[in-house]
Amino acid sequence: GSSGINAEYGGSIYLGETFSSFVNVQNDSQQTVRDVVLKTDLQTSSQRMPLSNPTGQAMVSKLVPGDNISEVITHEVKELGGQLLVCTVSYINTSGEKQMFRKYYKFQVLKPLDVRTKFFTTQDEDIFLEAQITNTTPHPLHMQKVVLAPSPLYMVTDLNFLSSGDSIFADSDYINPDDTWQYLYKLSPKMTADEKSNVKGVSSVGKLDIMWLSNFGERGRLQSSQLQRLIQPQGELVVTVHSLPHFIASDTQFQLCLRLRNTTDRKYNLHITLGQLPNSGLVWVGDIKKVIGEVLPCSHLDVQLDILPIKSGVWDVGEITIENVLTNKKFNYPSIGQILVGLK
Repeated sequence: GSSGINAEYGGSIYLGETFSSFVNVQNDSQQTVRDVVLKTDLQTSSQRMPLSNPTGQAMVSKLVPGDNISEVITHEVKELGGQLLVCTVSYINTSGEKQMFRKYYKFQVLKPLDVRTKFFTTQDEDIFLEAQITNTTPHPLHMQKVVLAPSPLYMVTDLNFLSSGDSIFADSDYINPDDTWQYLYKLSPKMTADEKSNVKGVSSVGKLDIMWLSNFGERGRLQSSQLQRLIQPQGELVVTVHSLPHFIASDTQFQLCLRLRNTTDRKYNLHITLGQLPNSGLVWVGDIKKVIGEVLPCSHLDVQLDILPIKSGVWDVGEITIENVLTNKKFNYPSIGQILVGLK
């Protein structure tokens, strides 16, 4: 052919980084060619994307011998595996014939980070997300940002900072090859407890947004797919501790507040019976049988119970039995929490 093409690309490329290449077309013949068109496309395993000149417009009306045209193309890499840079050049020779040729440049897109996530739900229904991020490259990476962008259903608290505002990774922002860093986030549902009781199946929590710099200063960014949490079906009567002190002095009376939530579409009429755990250091104050009253469908009621600690130690709070007198169905809770009792 009367023209030559060269594409330069150096170094490894990782998912989330920006692929850059310098493409140069030079007329190596002794003839002037006309209407030179340069097009570049990227072929992945799933699609072919135009990177430059998608309409095929001529870049120059003529290209004299020894002259050249060039451009720099960039593209954020979003797929793993083998990829192909396709450079297509067309022109009209001195005989008026349209000529065309292509050159192909193969490269591999590697995974820079391995990201694993786990969900934890506490007894108080707080949700925690742990993200484990491993550097799978052979070089240190400068971690610039790891944030959880929540879905509209949740608010997020980033637990990766100290009370001073410094990052827990303040000693070094560089994650070494094969090292794993752990990030923790607390998720607070924007729904009320009664609205949550009606949600079933899978809930979208949000996306992890990760930014870093490579050892050559190339910026990389990965965003996870929507993280999803399986919502376990709740029982028809959900009992949670609304308030309970973590520590109390012996012989100091305190209050336990229970929240009773009716998750059904039927009205409940509840009675409560307070039992005594064997060898417990806690005793109930007042009547051990109480009438709670009506709890409407998909609503809740708070119940205050008085307790007197008589011995030091860590004690389970229980035993509690709740009965729906409309159906004679009983719900038993051997222990609904723990408290540390110290010397007065």
